[in-house]
Amino acid sequence: MREILLNICLVAIACALFKMLVPENGFKKQIGFLVSCFFITAVISFVTGGSFDFEGVSFDGGGNFTDFSEEVTTERKRAIAEELSGRVREMLAEQEIFPSKIYVIVNISGMYSISINEIKLVLPPSADFTRASALVEEEVGAGIKVTFEVQ
Repeated sequence: MREILLNICLVAIACALFKMLVPENGFKKQIGFLVSCFFITAVISFVTGGSFDFEGVSFDGGGNFTDFSEEVTTERKRAIAEELSGRVREMLAEQEIFPSKIYVIVNISGMYSISINEIKLVLPPSADFTRASALVEEEVGAGIKVTFEVQ
């Protein structure tokens, strides 16, 4: 019992010192509230011996969570590729170049930066490849590799 009272006194002194260090500003009430919550939690912990029983509530962090990040990344890649291929298809159709397929290689890194690596056009043999390449590079930028496949 003596150890519990000693610990409570030490926590009370630490909380009082911390409250004295808080500057006079708009957050004084919020910081005071947090210090009070810390004090109450420490007192309860000392009295109960550090064991809290919340009747069936577990704080072990071993819950079953589903990671949707890969699915979201895949869907986002697909949406970017579809949007860009649609824009390229429209732009080429205005110049009377009609690709049968357009492939867009999109990369989303671990830091969620999006980069477009390559655009591959499937064109008929009669298409003007040089003109198509120039138009696509003009639309998407010169840093993206444009390749062709003959249908």
